[in-house]
Amino acid sequence: MKNAELISRLKKRYGKKETVTTQEITEVLSDALPNISASTISWRINQLKNENLIHQAGRGLYSFEFKPDYNFDLSLKTKRIYNRVKALATSEICVWDTNALDSILGVDNTKSLIFLSVVKEDLEPLFNNMQAFSKQVFLNPDKETIKRYLKPLEEAIVLTPMVSETPLIKTGDYVTPTLEGLLVNSLCEFNTTLDPMGYSMRDLFALAFEKYSINRSKLLRFASRRDKKLEIETLLKNIL
Repeated sequence: MKNAELISRLKKRYGKKETVTTQEITEVLSDALPNISASTISWRINQLKNENLIHQAGRGLYSFEFKPDYNFDLSLKTKRIYNRVKALATSEICVWDTNALDSILGVDNTKSLIFLSVVKEDLEPLFNNMQAFSKQVFLNPDKETIKRYLKPLEEAIVLTPMVSETPLIKTGDYVTPTLEGLLVNSLCEFNTTLDPMGYSMRDLFALAFEKYSINRSKLLRFASRRDKKLEIETLLKNIL
């Protein structure tokens, strides 16, 4: 069976699904070629990937549609803040900002928050060293602090503890979360920080999945690390 015929059979059976699994591809191959071996199945799947007929969407998950990777485009202000903070920090810094969410959503927001994460032990010393910054800095603020002091501001910096196993990517001199990490972090910040700014997690996740390649296994693994797996699984069922 040629790959074109195989992909046609896969789409006929599973074309309405967002992703197909290795097991589902195996079933189609086994129906057409009853004596096919496991090694040949793996080889055929790799062929489909190499010919861009399917695209990796997670561990054992594939999609029919190609979607580009998300390129984190930090604002110039965020880059300047990062460079200043990097000189003060003694450990790795991860940065993301609400401009990234705006780019996914296709909106312009007059308010901007910069989130900086470092290991927990470095938070207090870094916070103290940043008091001379022109922008106000908040150390892991609670909902009441955000409501009273952060919400009225046009710009602010939020320091949070780095969560182990955060999926990171380095672009040039800047360390940011991957798109999967950005989505999970955004959900974690939603109730306290992002909801008051008018962000919708449903819209954010829906547009991110519509526009970009997302590794669902990586997303759910980090979501589990942050106790958000069930919430994200429920959200995905409603939007995909």
